Amino acid sequence: MANKICPKEECPVVGTCEKDIVSKSLAKVGVCRSMLITLALLPFSWDGVVWVASAFKSIWDAATTAVG
Repeated sequence: MANKICPKEECPVVGTCEKDIVSKSLAKVGVCRSMLITLALLPFSWDGVVWVASAFKSIWDAATTAVG
């Protein structure tokens, strides 16, 4: 299946067939580019988690203050 997506003799997208030095080096240690992208986006997703938690806390505090 990998040969159908990315044939050895011709690569439709630049850098997808591990022909560059960065991809080859990362592949030797088991890291792919998609993993690097995921790790790069992780801090931004954590900011979203913190924001949602803060929003729930604010709503909870407002509701409990209004009742009591």
